[in-house]
Amino acid sequence: MNQEARFSRMEPELRKANLIEATLVCLKRHGFQGASIRKISAEAGVSVGLISHHYSGKDELVAEAYMAITGRVMTLLRDAMEQAAPNARERLSAFFRGSFSAELLDPQLIDAWLAFWGAVKTAEAINQAHDHSYGEYRGILRKVLTELAQEEGWEHFDADLAAISLSALLDGLWLESGLNPGTFTPEQGIQICEAWVDGLQAGGRQRFCGQTSSC
Repeated sequence: MNQEARFSRMEPELRKANLIEATLVCLKRHGFQGASIRKISAEAGVSVGLISHHYSGKDELVAEAYMAITGRVMTLLRDAMEQAAPNARERLSAFFRGSFSAELLDPQLIDAWLAFWGAVKTAEAINQAHDHSYGEYRGILRKVLTELAQEEGWEHFDADLAAISLSALLDGLWLESGLNPGTFTPEQGIQICEAWVDGLQAGGRQRFCGQTSSC
């Protein structure tokens, strides 16, 4: 049985995983602009026609790969938080440890993420995938920051604004780690994020209150 016949007989989820892995390899090797459907099909060992049967084009396939990768990331971070002590501060610490774990600092994952980010403004399907994944990511942070505010007794705390700030810090650190891994260690990345939360608890939370309120 040839590769394409085996592919056709795979379970749908296995076919999807096979194509996503081939897409990630091509994104790393060629970047978004260079990763054509023809190259992805060759990497997956199937015909262009077979991919076209499942996807309208490269943008849709890359968007699905983006969603698959972010799904893995969210699962890892949620699992880390669920295993932490039952208070918000410890869950945040677990989130930071997960963010700088070997799984999320995998060079192949970071290379793929950089390719995704580079394609966000060039393809609507990928832009939508980014909006969805960023909203989910920010939602996780907003929830745990809301819980921290409740535990600490902060009134009028804008957890959504704080989540934007913290996600930007994490994205910047992750990007720098991908571009130049020698800049800081994973432990130092965690330390920086912990210092951000320490700053909230020491009074920095005032920056995330309404203009006429204090918290």
